[in-house]
Amino acid sequence: MNIIAQLQGGLGNQLFQYATARALANRLEANLELDTAWFEASYIGVTKRDVQLSDLKIDTCFRCHTPLRQRPKTIQRIAQQLLPLNLYVYNENRPYHFDEGLRKLRTYQNQDLYLLGYWQSYKYFSEIHEQLIREIHPRMSLNGVYQPFLDQIKKSLSAMVHIRRGDYIHLAAASKVHGFLGLDYYINGMAILLAKNPEVEFFVFSDDIKWAQENLPLQEKITYIQVNPDMTSAPQELFLMSQCKYHLIANSSLSWWGAWLAHGNNAQGRVICPIHWTNDHCMNWNDLLPQSWERI
Repeated sequence: MNIIAQLQGGLGNQLFQYATARALANRLEANLELDTAWFEASYIGVTKRDVQLSDLKIDTCFRCHTPLRQRPKTIQRIAQQLLPLNLYVYNENRPYHFDEGLRKLRTYQNQDLYLLGYWQSYKYFSEIHEQLIREIHPRMSLNGVYQPFLDQIKKSLSAMVHIRRGDYIHLAAASKVHGFLGLDYYINGMAILLAKNPEVEFFVFSDDIKWAQENLPLQEKITYIQVNPDMTSAPQELFLMSQCKYHLIANSSLSWWGAWLAHGNNAQGRVICPIHWTNDHCMNWNDLLPQSWERI
């Protein structure tokens, strides 16, 4: 049996897809493949991305399958449960919600399973936290640009601050769904961390460093992680994020992973996150955001 997971989106989204598939493959003792076909096409209103999992210490097969962009029709969903049809396509039904059915899923012995979705819940893979820490590590040595930052992070009471603007400001589709959190969120989050310990030093990761330099308070306590345009910068910056002791994250899957790798579901060092992950204020975020994370 093979488990095939469709990869799509940026590094943070790719990690959710990989981690969910890896945990399932471990439980079912199945081979895992990662489908990269999504990256071969262009999509209206979607930020262009590259496959970046291959820059991490992830030992699995990357292949370009025929892309599946739609959930199976009702008749196919019924038939694949009764007959050993290939592929058995399991589609995510409710974004950001944990699907218990995926844990209980059983297929025919010679039936491959194709996972189609984002799978943004820590509940899919919390039991392999230690394995993911080992694997979600840059395959190459840390770029020389980042080594001094890592040294500072390790020797200080470091707090990651992630500010995502970019497509959340300039791309209509991303702005409509997510949107930029706003300056007040960061001012409040930094104040909470300082109240806990005045010795905190902030390390700012952002796709808009200029905005952060012009707007954030406490500039004397901030170190800015300058973005390296190299394609491997996201995996390396994620590693720096995960080495910080505190985390003030954006509504971004990349900074989610920086915090979760550092703390798992029990944020002893403290993770501050937005109370609303998207602009849908009626959504319940308990499957995405661990209970120990502080929402503001």
